[in-house]
Parts: sequence; C-alpha cells; structure tokens
Amino acid sequence: MCNWANRPSQSVCTAQHPNDSWSSWDRTHTVPCAGPTASPPSTYWFDLSPTVPAPLDGYNGRHTQQWNWPDGRYLSGWGQSVIHCPSNPSQWGTSLFTMPLLTAKSDHAFLRIPGFLSHSQARYVRGQVKVLLYAQRPVTVSLPGIDMSATLALQTLGLDDVWRDVATRVLPAPGSHRGIGVHEFFEIEALIQPYTPVRVELRANTLPPLRVADADYIWENYNLVADIIDARLILPDCIPDQSRPGFCL
Repeated sequence: MCNWANRPSQSVCTAQHPNDSWSSWDRTHTVPCAGPTASPPSTYWFDLSPTVPAPLDGYNGRHTQQWNWPDGRYLSGWGQSVIHCPSNPSQWGTSLFTMPLLTAKSDHAFLRIPGFLSHSQARYVRGQVKVLLYAQRPVTVSLPGIDMSATLALQTLGLDDVWRDVATRVLPAPGSHRGIGVHEFFEIEALIQPYTPVRVELRANTLPPLRVADADYIWENYNLVADIIDARLILPDCIPDQSRPGFCL
C-alpha cells in the first residue's frame, strides 16, 4: 500500500517538509509529492489521501473512506485520514508504519487484494495478512469488553460476477484490552481452478448492535480494530511450456 510509484486512484500525495526533523510526524508543513516516476523523497515519510474521502476532522476519516488502486486493491475503515508511508522501502512491513482501521458495522471489508490464476492446471493459492486485531469497547461509558472476530477469506469470482468464499479462517479479536498486543501473521490456502479470478479479503464478522445510530461515533459504540502491517495474495507462476502452447510447466 506504500509503493511510491503505484499510488491509489485519485489520491493526493504529500511529503514531509525537508526542514522538519526526521522524527517529526507534523503534517502542517507538508509539501506536494513529486510524480510517481520521480525518485521517492529524501525525507522520512509521505502520505496518501483516500480515493473516496470521508473526513471527520483533520486527522480521522469515517468508516466509509476507501483507498482503491487501479489493480483492484482496496482498503477501507475509520481511522487515519491518510496512509502514512515510509520513503525507504526497507521500512515496509514494520510496526513503525501500520494502517489502523476500525468499524462498528458487521461484515465491513477492511481490505481486498485481487489477482488471476493464469495457470493451466488447478493450483494452491495463498492469502496472508499481518495484523493486530482487537475489540474496542465504548470509551464514554463504563461497559465490559466483548470479544469479537474477523474473517480472512479466499474468494473466487463466478460467472455470475459474484465473489464467493472458497476458504475462510476466523481470527479472534479479544475485547480485554485497548490495543495492547502484537501483530500476528495469518495465512489461508485453497486449491483454485485454472484461469480464475481470485482475491483475499479481511472483513469483520457479526459485531454488537450500534448503541447510537452513527456508526462513526466510535466513542459510544463497540468497534473492531484491524491494525494492518502487510497483506498479500500469493499466486503460482506459470512458466509457458513451449512444446504445448497454452500449458504451463
């Protein structure tokens, strides 16, 4: 999600001001990014705004904000109003730069990564995510924590243009703490038929009913939090068989 050259659609990119300290995350002095074909900035970080913005204030968006990439990658959820990215790719996949997203809505999709199995034979496809999941209770009233969960799914696209689960894994989201924990690695695998669109999805399961009607009023509602570091769809390579056109080795 932080590839300098492969930015979300209709996203505004801003970079850290060169005069700011390397450790400063102050966004009041940001400068416009160079184009995607230019070199990444020499400063420490840059920000990517949503494709579908839904600002709540200067720092937080709503659960309906989305980042959409031309290749179909997708992020959505209440949280930071930008993706905060390291300029140095060696910082990718580290807990210094995460994407915290949350929702009070059941079945909310936090992320999707699509691909296409171009192999001529059925092959195993894997979906992976490194994430810290926890359930957040209302902060303005004294209520007990409630355990929640999310689902990591592999899906295929049918001829009716509907995505369906072919494998799922339930991921626990404890409600006994407020963001204290470690990012964990989860994986799912399924046998996919040849020439099939496939994607990995991370979504909320059934959440407690809203206590107030506004799903973005997190202080009064129970929420599921997904603090994401990395997610991947892993497809097997097709090495063309020169002796059999249309087949893979």
